[in-house]
Amino acid sequence: MAQLEKVAVGWRGLLPSLTEFVEQWQPPSLKGETKYRDHLLTTLRAAIPEDAKVEKEYRHRGTTIDVWLKWTGIFSSDEVAFELKVNLKRKTDYDRLVGQLEGMEPAKYKTIVVLIGDTDPSLLGRLKERYGKYIQNGFENTMSIVCVPVES
Repeated sequence: MAQLEKVAVGWRGLLPSLTEFVEQWQPPSLKGETKYRDHLLTTLRAAIPEDAKVEKEYRHRGTTIDVWLKWTGIFSSDEVAFELKVNLKRKTDYDRLVGQLEGMEPAKYKTIVVLIGDTDPSLLGRLKERYGKYIQNGFENTMSIVCVPVES
């Protein structure tokens, strides 16, 4: 995977740079969400500068975030929360995801939703509709949704 360099991130922005990074992430077929979380965590740690910080199961803003990244840039510093969901196919899983995201306050804080494996297109559509104003708000986006296919 490519390295996340300060100049490039400073130019493009942290959220777009991390979104593109996750779009290029190609995890092997793993068993369970925690294995994917750990694989993404390891991949991120290998790609970020030494002074950036990435943690799993980070307790922050009253909720537990799957992966949290704190970036110290050339001109500014920022944070991004990652919420992972494997095989989003049931409405109950969608409802749980929405509850988790609401606790993370995507209107105020940068968030990347990573949908791994099989994702029901209608649930993905609902998610994009619900959070569209944060994904494409005309100013600085605070959220992105990335679908990561997995070979079985």
